[in-house]
Amino acid sequence: MRQAEARVTLRAPLLLLGLWVLLTPVQCSQGHPSWHYASSEVVIPRKETHHGKDLQFLGWLSYSLHFGGQRHIIHMRRKHLLWPRHLLVTTQDDQGALQMDDPYIPPDCYYLSYLEEVPLSMVTVDMCCGGLRGIMKLDDLAYEIKPLQDSHRLEHVVSQIVAEPNATGPTFRDGDNEETDPLFSEANDSMNPRISNSLYSSHRGNIKGHVQCSNSYCRVDDNITTCSKEVVQMFSLIDSIVQNIDLRYYIYLLTIYNNCDPAPVNDYRVQSAMFTYFRTTFFDTFRVHSPTLLIKEAPHECNYEPQRYSFCTHLGLLHIGTLGRHYLLVAVVTAQTLMGSTGEKYCYCCRSDCRLTPGSICHIGECCTNCSYSPPGTLCRPIQNICDLPEYCHGTTVTCPANFYTQDGTPCTEEGYCYHGNCTDRNVRCKVFFGVSAEEAPEVCYDINLESYRFGHCTRQQTALNNQAFAGIDKFCGRLQCTNVTHLPRLQEHVSFHHSVRGGFQCFGLDEHRATDTTDVGYVIDGTPCVHGNFCNNTRCNATITSLGYDCRPEKCSHRGVCNNRRNCHCHIGWDPPLCLRRGAGGSVNSGPPPKRTRSVKQSQQSVMYLRVVFGRIYTFIIALPFGMATNV
Repeated sequence: MRQAEARVTLRAPLLLLGLWVLLTPVQCSQGHPSWHYASSEVVIPRKETHHGKDLQFLGWLSYSLHFGGQRHIIHMRRKHLLWPRHLLVTTQDDQGALQMDDPYIPPDCYYLSYLEEVPLSMVTVDMCCGGLRGIMKLDDLAYEIKPLQDSHRLEHVVSQIVAEPNATGPTFRDGDNEETDPLFSEANDSMNPRISNSLYSSHRGNIKGHVQCSNSYCRVDDNITTCSKEVVQMFSLIDSIVQNIDLRYYIYLLTIYNNCDPAPVNDYRVQSAMFTYFRTTFFDTFRVHSPTLLIKEAPHECNYEPQRYSFCTHLGLLHIGTLGRHYLLVAVVTAQTLMGSTGEKYCYCCRSDCRLTPGSICHIGECCTNCSYSPPGTLCRPIQNICDLPEYCHGTTVTCPANFYTQDGTPCTEEGYCYHGNCTDRNVRCKVFFGVSAEEAPEVCYDINLESYRFGHCTRQQTALNNQAFAGIDKFCGRLQCTNVTHLPRLQEHVSFHHSVRGGFQCFGLDEHRATDTTDVGYVIDGTPCVHGNFCNNTRCNATITSLGYDCRPEKCSHRGVCNNRRNCHCHIGWDPPLCLRRGAGGSVNSGPPPKRTRSVKQSQQSVMYLRVVFGRIYTFIIALPFGMATNV
C-alpha cells in the first residue's frame, strides 16, 4: 500500500480551527468524569549504557525500569520548552499591579521520550528535581511516574491512571448526528486537509504561548514557584502531544495573578473585560500567538459549548475537559467573509459579527479600497511577463476582471511563443533561473529525464513516491535542462538544483521538495516546442503547433495592439478598443478601463527665476566693465 500525499502546510490557527470543528458535536457531557490510580508500584530506574536494539544517538538518554509486569527501556531526548531561555514571569504586588518576578524555573530539564519496541508510545518527563516526573502512554494505558518522597535509593512510584467505571463521557445532543455544517460538507470537500507523508513534511509550526494563572488557580498551592513549575510541567505534556502533528508549543510569558484577577474570569466573550485586559496589556507588547487562562473551577461543558456555524460570534471559545482534571481554554477567533470562506485577517470594515459597518460597501477583494469600490482604472492585476496583459477595476464591483493574456501562438522571442500567458522559450526560462548567461542545454543533457529519479524524469504521480520516465522525444518535455551557468542561483526555500556532466556538457536543473507550498518550476512548461511542429502537452511531445489556431495578423488591431486569449484586440496606450482606430486610453473590452493619461507641460517658475538672476548678473558685469577700465586708466 502506498501512502498518499499532497501539499499542505500546517499552522497553529488552522489546527485550532480543525479542533474546534471536530469537538463541537461531542462537547456536551451530562456528568462529571473522574479518574483514579488503578495500581501503583515502586521502581528504580537504571541508566542504560547502550540503547538495546536501537542505535545510539548523541543527546539521548536511556533508562530501564520494570512496571506493568515487564521491563521497559525509555529513550529520552531533551527538548526546549521555553521560548527565551530565561522565562519571562509577571506577578502582582500588594496593590495588584504587574511586576517582573524571578522564580527558579530550570530551562533545560524537559524531555520527550518513547518506550523501546512499543509503537506509538509517548513519554513526557522532566528531571528538574532529581528524578523522573511525568506521564507515560503506551497502547491504551497511561501511567504517571514521579520520585518517591524521602527515598534515598532513587525509587520512583509508577501508577496506572484509569477512568472511573461510572464516568460519563461525551454525549451527542439531540440532532447533532443529523446536523452538518455546510462549510465542511462533502460538497465542499476541497477544504478538507490532506496530511502529507512525514518524510516530506514542511516546516514545523511553532506556537508562542502566554499562560495566565487565575487567582483561584494560584491559591491551590499559594506559592508562586510551585505554581510556575506545575504550569511548565502541564504545558510540557501539551507540547509532547502536539508534536504528533508537527507543532511545537513554547512558553514565552507566564503571568500569575497572585493577588487578584484583573477582570472577571468567568466571562469568555471576545470583547469581555478579561479579553480587553489581555489585548491592551500583553498582546500589543509581546505579540504572543496563543493565550491560555488556567482556572480552578470546572464549568459544565454544556455551558460553554460553542454554537454550530458560529465562527464569527463571541461563542467561538471552547472548553476542553479531560476527565475533570484540567481545562484548557482554546480561543478560536476567525473571520468569515461574506461569501462563506474563513480566514485569519482582521476586517476593519466589519463589525464583530462579521457584518459590514455603516457606510462600508465591501471589505475584501482586489478592487476594494478603504471599504469602498476602487476607482475605475485602478490596476488590480499587474503584468507578470511579456505574454501577460494588465487588468483594471471597473469601479462597480470588488472583483478584478479575469486574467487575460496574449493569444496562444503570439511570438515572444525568436524561438518561442506565448502559451497560456507564458513565454515558452527555453533560453528565457534558463536565464530566469540561473542568470543572464544561462541557456538551454544540448540534447544529451535531456537523457537525464530517462533515468526516473528526483532530478531526471518526465512526470511524477501526486499520490505516489515514484517518478516516471518516457522514451523518445518525450524526454524534452520532462525536467528543464540548462547550461552555461556561471553562478549559483538564489532559490526559494525547499527548491534545490542539480549539476551533472553529460557528454562533456555541464547540465543544470531544478527540483522542489514535495509536500510543500512551493511551485515546481523545474518542469518544461506546456506549450514549449519539443521537435519541429510539435510542442509539449502534459509532459508529452504530442501536440501540434497548428492546433493553436493562431490568426492574429497585425492588420487586425491596426498595427497598434495584440490579440488576447479571447481573440480581441488589446490596444497600446493612446488607442481605444475594439480595433485601435481612435485615440483613447488603450486596453481591451475585456480587461477593464485603463487610467486615462493626459500629458501637460507646466512652466517652472523656479527655472525662470534662475534665468533672471543669471542674466541680471551678466548685464551688471557688462555695465560695470567700462567703469572699471576707466578707473584703472
